[in-house]
Formats: sequence, structure tokens, C-alpha cells
Amino acid sequence: MSEHGITARLQAIADDAGIDLRLHARVLDGRGDAASVGLFSDVATPMASLYKVPLLAAWCDLVASGEVDPRECLHLAGRDRFAGPTGVATLVDDVVLSQRDAARLAINVSDNTCADALLDVVGIERVNDWLRERSLGLVVVRRGSMASLTRIMNEFGADSPDAALSELAAFDRDVATSEYDPALAGSATARSLTAVLAQVWTLPSYQLLREAMAQQAWRHRIGSGFPHDDVLVAGKTGSLGHLRHEMAVVEYPFELPVAVAIMTRAWRPEVHQPRIDRAIGELAHLAVSHLRRPACG
Repeated sequence: MSEHGITARLQAIADDAGIDLRLHARVLDGRGDAASVGLFSDVATPMASLYKVPLLAAWCDLVASGEVDPRECLHLAGRDRFAGPTGVATLVDDVVLSQRDAARLAINVSDNTCADALLDVVGIERVNDWLRERSLGLVVVRRGSMASLTRIMNEFGADSPDAALSELAAFDRDVATSEYDPALAGSATARSLTAVLAQVWTLPSYQLLREAMAQQAWRHRIGSGFPHDDVLVAGKTGSLGHLRHEMAVVEYPFELPVAVAIMTRAWRPEVHQPRIDRAIGELAHLAVSHLRRPACG
């Protein structure tokens, strides 16, 4: 299929699902001019939990340099955490676990409590330094998960994260938040996210991050486009209100891996929209299939 045919098909899938789409996919072959495909791939977009990938990459560098001991324990007090849908964030009592276990939970179940604890270790400036040093300045991390939810609560005068998120899903009025504004929230372009993945898939020091992404619990977005036991999908989702994203590396046996980043904003406010999740899988399958290459020859 031609480049024009691919982008037209991507747009048709997005329109049918009721989403604004930003997408980029590229072959990971170690070259700067690798084959790629995109649609609105250079539009800055709020990235929600996708910030956890560069956060963990920066943490991995601190481990590699000896500045951080991955076995050092984090004490996560129950009184200091927001309730959340996964991992430690769902618990009520104090939890003690190593930094490397917190890193895995921050990625494979998108645990907000663990991610915030690691952000305290690394610091936002170091995360953004990691990005700038690799010419990835179009990815900007501004705050962690708890700070984002607190910001939304304050904007809506809500007394809990659940109440604030319910406001974002309101049917009877058009509700927005500054966390939807790429100038104010953590943001990225789809192309810059595949460039982050190209970095993460380059060095042995990022092995834990790659493993955690391969262990991701969620298969309802990009993973749904590759329902095969022998296809590796190593990904990280990002969700907030109308936003449903995922960045992933897809690898068929004996083929070059393909990095894909899909960022969407739903036209409707419902929390549960499986049609959009399935569309993300379809979009990823179409983009990756267009770029499949043998690993040698």
C-alpha cells in the first residue's frame, strides 16, 4: 500500500472510532533514516502516564552510573498516597519494596504511587535533562501522577481524584482541564516518543525497562492488534479523561522491531470506550505491517 493509502486508511479508522489521532511508527534498525509512517506525528499532545518511560530511562542511567542502588528500599506510607486503580495505589497500608520492584510496577501496571516515589528519587530536572541530552526536547515532563490529579481536583473543586475524573466524563457539559493543554501539562509528539523507544532499545542499561514493558498487563490497545503468542509487544499505556495513548515496540520473529506511538483524544467523554481501544490495536497493526522488514538480508 502506498504512503498516501496508509495515511488515508489510518485517518478512516480514527474517524470511525471517534478520535483525534497522532501516530508515528518507525523501524528500529539503528539508522537515523529508518523507514517510518506517521499521521499528525509532530503535533504536541499531553501524554498522561507515558511520562513514566523517560522517567524510568533516567532512573536506569542513575543505576548504571552507581548513583542509585536499585535494591534500596522505598517506604510508601499509606497515608501519603492517592487511591488508584492498580498496584500499590490500590492498597491502604504502608508498603516497603525495592526501587527496582517499584520501577517494574510503575511500568507493567502503571502504578502511580511507585512512579511518584521514583520521580522523587530522580527529580523532574534529571528526567528532562535525559531527554534534552538525546535531542528529545519535544518530550517534556512537568509533574508526576499525584500532582496532575491534584491539579485537576483544584480546577474542579473536587474532594477526591475519583470526583475530579468523574467531572472529566460529564455528559451534560463540555469539561476541560489544563492537563489537556500541551503547553501546561507533560507533553510529547508521537514522533518524539518513537525516538525515546529507539533510545531505550539501544543499550543494555535499559534492560529492566524493556522487560517491564514486555510484562505490561494491558493487552486491550496496541496488543489487541497482535493476538499471536510469538509476537512481542512491549508497551506502556497512558490514560486521562478523553486521552487514550500507548507507545510500544512490536517484534515479529526474525524481523526488525518496530516502534509505534499512538496518541488519541476521544470525541465523547465516556470512561469505558472499548471501541477506541480496539481501534488503537487496528491502527498499530496497519502501521507496523507496512514497515515489517527481515532482521537480515
